[in-house]
Parts: sequence; structure tokens; C-alpha cells
Amino acid sequence: MNIEFSYHSIKRKTERSDYFLPSSKYIQNKKQMPTLKNILIKKGTWYRNNDDEGLTKYYCIVNNLEVYCGILIDSLEPYILITTYYPYTRKLKRRLFPKGKENYERFNHQLEA
Repeated sequence: MNIEFSYHSIKRKTERSDYFLPSSKYIQNKKQMPTLKNILIKKGTWYRNNDDEGLTKYYCIVNNLEVYCGILIDSLEPYILITTYYPYTRKLKRRLFPKGKENYERFNHQLEA
């Protein structure tokens, strides 16, 4: 499955310097997205969740440092649209994986590609 990035996620990468592949200019980040796609596919741990409204949400945790959040765009060729991302903190981990609940199922992106 292909991975695309929203304008918001690329712009946010420019604003923050503590993420993978940081740069100070929007155009540099846009050029680095193919490298980031490879990192997400090869090193990321993927999870998915179907909510009540039928929307499929994806979360990719990379090296326990970053969490990339996206949704499934169901068109002729479905793809995952990465909308935002966050640093992987304890607070975010508790929100994603509350004790005693299974919110997300593990997803192997390489098998579904």
C-alpha cells in the first residue's frame, strides 16, 4: 500500500527540529519524503483501528521515537495518507495502548504492499 503525506504533515516537519530528517525549509522536507517513506516501511511498527464510522486509522511507531498518524483513502488505488505525527512519549503511549484494552491490531505493511 502506498504512503502519501498531507501538506500539514510536511509543514509541521519544518517547524519542529527534534524529528527524523529535520530541515528548515518546506521544499527540503518535500524532497526528503521518499526517504521517510522507506523508514516507515522498513523500521516502523504499524497498527490499525476501524472506528465506529467506518474510517480506518493507521499508526506507525518508528524506533519508539515518533508516531505517524494516518487514515486510509479508499479510491481506485487505496493509500495511507499521513496527516500528522508526534513524539512517542509516555502520555501518548498510554493514550494509544490503555491497560486492559486492545484498541489496535498489528498490521504488517510489507505484506499488504
